[in-house]
Amino acid sequence: MNAGVVAALSWLFSGYFHIWYIPLLIFVMHAATDILKTYRPDTNRVFITDQVLHLLATGFAAWLYFINGIPEISCCEWLFLSKEIWVYTFAYLIILWPMGIVIAKMTRQWQQEAQQETGLRDAGKYIGMLERLLILTFVFLNQFSAIGFLVAAKSILRFGDIKEGSNRKGAEYILIGTMISFAAAIFTGIVAKWLLNQ
Repeated sequence: MNAGVVAALSWLFSGYFHIWYIPLLIFVMHAATDILKTYRPDTNRVFITDQVLHLLATGFAAWLYFINGIPEISCCEWLFLSKEIWVYTFAYLIILWPMGIVIAKMTRQWQQEAQQETGLRDAGKYIGMLERLLILTFVFLNQFSAIGFLVAAKSILRFGDIKEGSNRKGAEYILIGTMISFAAAIFTGIVAKWLLNQ
């Protein structure tokens, strides 16, 4: 499924609709990587290797377009020639989806220990996505004081749990994830702004 989506989007956004073999190659490489991953244990090393192989496959496909000497600009010229669109798009996409997976894997060692109470299903995931979305937007707008307000508000909401000890482990787990999430979003925003100024 994932390989099919990546191949279809690659073909669609390339604008070279008459070239079918490069998207097909993307599909084969991504599918092969996903299949191999299913036979390996779910560790951070396997996850990182999987992501690196996906990026290499995408880079290899882009290289094939260049070495084939395709002279004309595709139908999506405005998309490819706008650095701002790519930087903003990738920054928001990275903090919304892949970043959540990375944070979940970084905090997985505490997840089982911290889950002593039930809450809304996937609520933490969507809260984290909204937090990173707001933080990245604040960085782009140079509103760092608003980020401090978010940190303070989140800490106050969990201070009672830590002080009373009713679910200290759960509160600490959430705060660790929050700090990683905030730092990742801020760093992504800083890198994106640096790229925009180049």
